[in-house]
Amino acid sequence: SVRAFASAFLRQEPHLHLLINNAGVSAGGTTEDGFSLSFQVNHLGHFLLTQLLLERRLQSPAPSRVVIVASSAHCAGRLRLDALGRPPPGMFSTFQDYCDSKLANVLHARELATRLQGTQVTCYAVHPG
Repeated sequence: SVRAFASAFLRQEPHLHLLINNAGVSAGGTTEDGFSLSFQVNHLGHFLLTQLLLERRLQSPAPSRVVIVASSAHCAGRLRLDALGRPPPGMFSTFQDYCDSKLANVLHARELATRLQGTQVTCYAVHPG
């Protein structure tokens, strides 16, 4: 669905000035791709959409912004590179998975901001509360 949306957007819209990534869930389960539902919805979908629309943002008249709605729960996140996006073990795995996805959001925003320095595209991670 992310790829379909990006394709339709790129066909129909000549400019992109603001992208707000705000989809989010805190639920157990695994997607057909084998990722935890929270990690796929909260992070992987945002990451993919941001990448698919990056060139359009760079071509649009400045300024352009990317806002990734994260959470202060990112402070409890931990990324296990050997099992990235897989449901974590343990009693509180659903909450830990949510925290992990929000940490991935924050790290993505920081790296994107670094890579886009000097392009007039800025990137932010925000806590909604």
